[in-house]
Amino acid sequence: MMTRTLLNRLGAGVLLLATMFSAQADTANAALDLMRQSEQRLKGNDSQSHYRMELIDGNGEVKVTREMTRLEKRMEDRTATLVRFTAPESVKNVGLLIEDKGEAVNDVWSYTPSTRTLRRMAGGQKQNWFMGTDFTYEDFEDYKIGRYDYALLGDPAPCLIYPACQAVEARPRTDESNVSAYLRKVYYLEMETLYPVQIDYRDKNDELVKQLKAEGLHDVNGFTRPTVQTMFNLRDNKSTRMTTTSEQVGQGVTDNQVSQRALRTER
Repeated sequence: MMTRTLLNRLGAGVLLLATMFSAQADTANAALDLMRQSEQRLKGNDSQSHYRMELIDGNGEVKVTREMTRLEKRMEDRTATLVRFTAPESVKNVGLLIEDKGEAVNDVWSYTPSTRTLRRMAGGQKQNWFMGTDFTYEDFEDYKIGRYDYALLGDPAPCLIYPACQAVEARPRTDESNVSAYLRKVYYLEMETLYPVQIDYRDKNDELVKQLKAEGLHDVNGFTRPTVQTMFNLRDNKSTRMTTTSEQVGQGVTDNQVSQRALRTER
């Protein structure tokens, strides 16, 4: 009798564990599906954007203003992104080319006009700050969906000015974790557009160190884009605000426009 009771309890325990694992798998699949849908709505085959970038101190004062362009092109084997400062003169033509082939470490080249130097960056440098801003090189990367495990955090709830956002946790898998500055990120997807209107960045100690917030969502040729994006550096009490001044999606950026040769070509 005792043996039968023990077996029944063991069976119930196994069933409970199986149910829990099944529920976790369902949640993970739902989170992954949401992130895939979000990526599809975010990314056209190509885009060209112009920004005003402002570096802001802890008192809310704008200390530095710059202008920059960003070109992005999806190709069969990679996505290429070229970022270039256009003003002021002190940083004009300083640029960055990121080639994302889906690996943990992207191919990244930087160009310095004063020395006319094109330099390939080491993989470990993705954690470095970009040109004195509150963005690291890593922050310019796409979702890299295959490199992360996802989970839904609760049900949709209000966030910022939006009535409903779904929080999705992204934890890097081993190879990505080895080169990432973050233990995990949390994306807040606005439910109507699935745009990530807020991203929380947590360091290896699980401390919230940065937040990226988006304002003024609007449609550009069928794709959702923000008017303003602000990266808040919570550790150093400062921020970087990027305001879009013009944007085009799907207008035919060529492969040559996002190449090493283009990066070296000063304008």
